[in-house]
Parts: sequence; structure tokens; C-alpha cells
Amino acid sequence: MKPNIAFTAVGLALAALFAPPVLAADTAQPSADAILRQMSSTLGGARSFRFEAHRQIDSALIGDRNLPSDAHIVVTVLRPNQIAARSTSKGDVRDIYADGRNLSLVDVRKNLYATVPMRTSLDGLVAELDRRYGFTPPLAELALSNVYEDIRWKARSISYVGDERIPGGFLGLAGVRCHRLALSGRVLDAELWVGIDDHLPRKLVATAKARAGKPQIKVDLSSWNLAPSVSDQKFTFVPPKDAVKIPMVTADGVKTAHRKH
Repeated sequence: MKPNIAFTAVGLALAALFAPPVLAADTAQPSADAILRQMSSTLGGARSFRFEAHRQIDSALIGDRNLPSDAHIVVTVLRPNQIAARSTSKGDVRDIYADGRNLSLVDVRKNLYATVPMRTSLDGLVAELDRRYGFTPPLAELALSNVYEDIRWKARSISYVGDERIPGGFLGLAGVRCHRLALSGRVLDAELWVGIDDHLPRKLVATAKARAGKPQIKVDLSSWNLAPSVSDQKFTFVPPKDAVKIPMVTADGVKTAHRKH
């Protein structure tokens, strides 16, 4: 064997002994189902929490409903049966209070309010308001004891899209790294961003896929606090002396009014 050939053979042998093994690429993606379960567990396990949201609704989805297209919302929850929310939009401020005994809706600027008996848990509140009045408080679904169950009932399929940083803070530098999930439903398709470190919902974009132009609802969620200091008084509405009480119209009442017109 010629010397140069010998040294070449020895070099290849040594390289084979000391080179790191070739590893197969890890193509496994996080489980979308597991991410939703963890998010639900985090929210459901908090006795109280508070968050803020910026909600935008395309006009095609508002129709004749009395909803602002762009609103800043602050929600506070105290389990098992109390929730308060304030929605602030251009020229409009509205409050919702539920203290386990009554539910009150308040138009702050017009000084009008409606109060109805509502002795139920947060889970029952969401279901009863939808059944009787055809609405739920802003983002109240996040106060359900099992958010996962609610999402899986509405979504026919879920899948993992990837991870993405949502900008936040000054110049967007204090962003939150999130799992991005795709949810496919009967009427709406949605994408949901869930914080990788804190397991909290950070962004939601829902698309009405069967509507012309595919209008959307966009919600950015921030300022999460899973242990705020709150008292029962936070959730009980006491009308000002000059406030005017008005009746709360049921979903059937709304339908009847529409037929008359």
C-alpha cells in the first residue's frame, strides 16, 4: 500500500470513530389538542383573573345588532359565578355585571340599565344568556370552567400551524412567543395564538367562511393577571340615583319585532 493511500484510509477510519452521529431531523410538531387542554386547564384553574382585549368586527358581521366595530374590553372573573366587563368604543361605554344573583347591562353614557335575575354559575350564565337573550357577555367563553370542551364542540378539526411571536410593548419589543393553531368549524374558521410559556390565549382571528368577502372578528388579548385582588362589590351594580331602568328584550322579542317591521 502506498503511503498516501495508507494515511487516507487511517484518516477515514478516525473520522468515522470520532465524528458525531448523524441525527434524523425532528419533524414532530406539538399537539394542538394538548395545547388547547393546557390553556383550558390554566384558565379553569384560576379562581380569579383579569385581562384586556382589543376587538374588531367587520361591519358585515354586525348587521342590525347594536355592537361597536372597534372596542377595548376589560374583563374580570371571580369563580364560581361572578364576572364584570367594560367595553369602551368611540362615544360609547357599556358595562356588564353578574354577581351570582342578578345580571345587569349598563349604558354608561346614556345612563340606562337593565337588570334581570340570574342565579347561576359562569357556565350557566353563558348558556342561559345565549338561550334567552341571544347574546353572551364579551369574551365570557374564556370564563367557562372547561374552555377546551367548548372549543372542541364548536370546531370540527384543529391543527398546529407553527410558532410565532406576537409583538407587544414599546415598539413591539416585548412580544409573546405563541403556538399558532387552526380551528375549522361549521360556520367559522379561526386561528388561535396561545402563549408558549404561560399557556394563555393571546390572539384570535375568526373568519365567516360562507359570507361574501369572508368578514372577520379579530381579538388581541393582553394584560393577563391570574391572581387579581377583587372583592364581591366589583361584580354588583348599584344604579345611580338618576339612572333609568329599561327592560331587557329576549331573543324571541327581537324576532317578533323584526317580523312586525
